[in-house]
Amino acid sequence: MTFTARSPQGSYSIILPGTWAEIPLADEETMRERIRALVLQQVGRNDRLARMRRDAREELISTAERARAVGATAFWMSLEVLPGIPLPASLIVRDRAWPDGIDPALPLAERLAAATPDAQVFEQRTGPVARIREIGDDAIGETREPSLYLEYSVPYPEDAGLLTVSVSAPTAHDPELYTLFFDAIVDSLTWAERQTQEAM
Repeated sequence: MTFTARSPQGSYSIILPGTWAEIPLADEETMRERIRALVLQQVGRNDRLARMRRDAREELISTAERARAVGATAFWMSLEVLPGIPLPASLIVRDRAWPDGIDPALPLAERLAAATPDAQVFEQRTGPVARIREIGDDAIGETREPSLYLEYSVPYPEDAGLLTVSVSAPTAHDPELYTLFFDAIVDSLTWAERQTQEAM
């Protein structure tokens, strides 16, 4: 699925493989209605699942409210990576300015490394991207599963700031494979400005 999102710094498109649900963040009531409908769609109407629906709804609303609180401009939830194969993951996008004290005369990759000192900087189609990766260990019932958190910082064209893409995957059975998967998603990002220039 290809999604187009708008932020204060500009518009972009991103390809999310499989089936994803977009959670609107601009209006709280619209956000809550979308989450209620999504939980009903995924969990079903069976009365025995009422507690599961309530817990899922409250968790999603809490996540969306935290995203709104930090200025997120987009929130997507993965439903399936392939038909019948779920991929529990969420992707939240926000904008941020370059930190103070970063020398604008530095090459872009060096500026990005200075702005995100704990990140790995590597090249993608749009240019240098910084990635922070944290692998955790979550309890799922009586078993434990690795969890994965990724945070990408992607410079906007023309020094307009940084697009931050945060990924949370609570049951990342193979963190290395999941990392490659989300690297590819971030690499699919296309700036609207570049689309316009290429059309010319």
